[in-house]
Amino acid sequence: MKFPRSRYARRVLVPVMAVSLLSACHTWKVQELTPSQVVAEKQPGRIRLTTLDGDKIQIGDPTVSNGEIVGHPVRRNAGGYYRAVRSETLRLATDSVARIEVREINGPVTAIAVLFGLVVVGVVAFAVAMSNWDGPMGGCCG
Repeated sequence: MKFPRSRYARRVLVPVMAVSLLSACHTWKVQELTPSQVVAEKQPGRIRLTTLDGDKIQIGDPTVSNGEIVGHPVRRNAGGYYRAVRSETLRLATDSVARIEVREINGPVTAIAVLFGLVVVGVVAFAVAMSNWDGPMGGCCG
């Protein structure tokens, strides 16, 4: 059975590469600096705070103003993705923050995911090539 190469490749290879490059590449890292320093120096697009009460809050586009962290609350949308709600503003006193975390790239996990994706692509490419191979004699003698 011969597979149409272009359609088969798009169906299998593109999702495999996308998943391997995008999955598990980031992790939340606890920061040793104060919330004001983290926001000023790293300028993250999103932070995760743990308050002194133990509540966890994600804030998008954070800034620090007058001793407060100001930004947009981050919530899960209908598609399951976390997005900042730009129509709302959240203010939290910096002295009420017990811990601040920033999403950073996790190098080892990213490398493993990319290598796994390349191995899968290689196996699929080999399988496609073998399904179209007529043998060493080109199908002339047998």
